[in-house]
Amino acid sequence: MSIVYEDQTEFDPLLPFLQSLINAEMVSLKSRTQSNEVYFINRKVCFSGFDYSATMPARDDIDGSHVDLNSSIAALEDVLRKAQFPSSAYFLDVAIQCLNEMSNCDDVSEACSKTIVGYFPSSRLAKAIQHYIVEFQDIKRHLSSESVAADFDVGVRYRLGDFIGRSIRFNLRKLLNTIPESVLDFSVVSCEERWGRAVDDCSISSIINFALEKIYELMSVNEELFVQGASPPSFFASKTSEDVVSMPRKQIRTMPEKMYEELINDIKEARSFLLGIRACRFVWELLARDGVDDHVNSLEGWHPIESVARSFYDLNIHECSENKHFVLLRDINELLEIVGGPILNLEVEAEKTEQYIQKLRKKLQPKKRESSFMMKGSPIYNLRMCLQAETEEHFPLCLTPPKPKAS
Repeated sequence: MSIVYEDQTEFDPLLPFLQSLINAEMVSLKSRTQSNEVYFINRKVCFSGFDYSATMPARDDIDGSHVDLNSSIAALEDVLRKAQFPSSAYFLDVAIQCLNEMSNCDDVSEACSKTIVGYFPSSRLAKAIQHYIVEFQDIKRHLSSESVAADFDVGVRYRLGDFIGRSIRFNLRKLLNTIPESVLDFSVVSCEERWGRAVDDCSISSIINFALEKIYELMSVNEELFVQGASPPSFFASKTSEDVVSMPRKQIRTMPEKMYEELINDIKEARSFLLGIRACRFVWELLARDGVDDHVNSLEGWHPIESVARSFYDLNIHECSENKHFVLLRDINELLEIVGGPILNLEVEAEKTEQYIQKLRKKLQPKKRESSFMMKGSPIYNLRMCLQAETEEHFPLCLTPPKPKAS
């Protein structure tokens, strides 16, 4: 940096932060694990891997394979914490300015590559400089409480969110997919295919992951539903929704496109509520079931999940992550209060909503030679498909296995 920036003391406050970045890459580059300690073939940072992508994934079939992932999570958490120092925005600007100058100077990458032992071509260093420019800009945004991340999927925030998601999924598989059949009779055969990745392995952990997504989505748009004494939601209150129930089929078929859009939007809003409340019921019935907690505690308990989920929330990096729903796992007791609380008092509203959808779906069942009801892409066809989708949005039941008969 002294090549393009004379006052090197300006970088002193940045040193702990910069050292944490180097440490995170060293942890990612570790070659093997033993007794939960990290060992390296070579304690050098190779700038061909400056995005922490060398971290080994946790594998269900290899005991202790999660150690690498946990170490990288801790190292990246340290990066974000070390970035929080007095006047950090100013010093990050200094670093960004310096890196921009370095990227514009043809001789910098060549000069730096010659100071590194081994083969480090200048082109690789040039790429690393560009990476850190965007990285520092993203961290500066994070420190200024801007939750929306840039289109930057290799930085600290992205990697940490990704690693936390992997860690939580690994631990959910470890805890929930090993529940003995004597404790829980569970099958996802009835889950509809459109859930795709949510049920592709027919496991409890996959379904609870999907359920948490739907609970988080419902809380994001209707947080008041989870508060004691909140007013129940009202669906299908629009004039179109009220009128269509008594309309003749022929009149429904000839409705203006605007009325179709209004009705479909009402149905989608109702389906989102139903899916959310069904998700709450599923999580409650699973986690509060006798024997499940004993099984979880016989392993490592909820602590490994709660710990990383809490950091996810405390560091405020969840809002721009596809794994944001995992913040609900930062305290399992609080999660149980959420899913087993006031939201389950809305069963009557849920039943009324289901009945409306069922009634309209039955009304629009195509009869013989009604080609307009079957024509793909037509407004009436799209309405029918929207109604039909609700039948495939039920969570599987958690059933306690019957006790064996006494001999």
